[in-house]
Amino acid sequence: MERSIRHLAFFEALAEMDETQSDWRATSAGLVVLRLFDAWVDEGRAVVAPDAWGLRAVREAVSLVDANTPVRRILAGIVDAMVDADAVDIPRVAPRLMAYGRALDYDGRWQLAGDVFRTLVQHAHPIEDADLAADANMQLGYCARMMGDFAEADAAYRRAEGVASEAGDVIKLLRARLGDAKVAIDRGNLPYAERKLEDAIGEAKRHALTELWATALHDRAHLAIKRGDFELSIRLGYQALESFNSPAARDRVLNDLAAAFQELGVTSAARDANLVLAATAQEQYVRWTSTINLLELAAIDRCEPVFEQYRRELADAELPPLLQAYYHLYVGRGHQAFGHYGQAAAAFDRAAEIAAQRGLNQVAFEIERSAAALAAAAKVPSAEERPMSEEVRDVARAITRLRERVLAGA
Repeated sequence: MERSIRHLAFFEALAEMDETQSDWRATSAGLVVLRLFDAWVDEGRAVVAPDAWGLRAVREAVSLVDANTPVRRILAGIVDAMVDADAVDIPRVAPRLMAYGRALDYDGRWQLAGDVFRTLVQHAHPIEDADLAADANMQLGYCARMMGDFAEADAAYRRAEGVASEAGDVIKLLRARLGDAKVAIDRGNLPYAERKLEDAIGEAKRHALTELWATALHDRAHLAIKRGDFELSIRLGYQALESFNSPAARDRVLNDLAAAFQELGVTSAARDANLVLAATAQEQYVRWTSTINLLELAAIDRCEPVFEQYRRELADAELPPLLQAYYHLYVGRGHQAFGHYGQAAAAFDRAAEIAAQRGLNQVAFEIERSAAALAAAAKVPSAEERPMSEEVRDVARAITRLRERVLAGA
């Protein structure tokens, strides 16, 4: 957990920014607030005394952040909580630090968000601050997954599970197990993930934890896509969609429903779902995923101008490793479909390089197959709709109605 330089992720991010940018000011303010927090924990209340020079410098840095951004209010709240505390009281400041980490997460800045959550993990007592320790580890595990650091993700989820088990917190225990299953899916260990998910679905149902049951059901639907059982994925996913209240959770389910419909060749339903997500999804990760899927659909439909539009839109995005790999894979397939074989080979090579570096076994198999097809001069087939049950057709119709309703009100 210890890093040679505290908050290295922030220093690296600042080094790549222009000091005149608003993002630089926000990131710089976040760094100095975190360093003030470190000093407060290590040295005591003196560092936030009214006449402390460091406190004045931090407040000035926060004041330079754009006034209309939530981050400015969150950072100011962190500072105020330290100043108002009678003693060093980490649980008093922790909710504001968690809010800052989540704000970074929503913007897709997982390296920075992970740094914030890692800071909390380092200071939270696993027994006295069990809720904080479990939540911070869960968030750290998620950020590490997004960055392809499966070793840190696995360790974070296991710590969260241990803390929750010791505290007797069934909800956090099951959430940690779901995180562990997600890491296994990312690594390609599907049998292990399936066992974990089936157990979690049963436990959530036994304890009448509807929202958690829906989460586990969605993760099982995602696994069904990996297994190639797309109808099962659609049925499970739609059950989860109808059970969720959280808009962000519903976005993630809709994303997987789009993927399953695309695999079935029902491109109209896949496109409807992705258009809704690209326009309305709360999380940056989901918006990126839906745009990557629309890129792939444009290639399948042999619509090169639309393909190029999405390719350029994503080219400079700071995608996490898994999405980078899929982006280059789909760019390669698109170039192959349009007869640009040299560009296709280059894209497959880049996708393979990312997958190898990050241990993304599942996508690596797909890249190998696509590269082999290109080497054999095989054409990319157009999508053909597969036979499906009436239940799945009903879900497709429901998604079309959702698209019509959402885009009409946009």
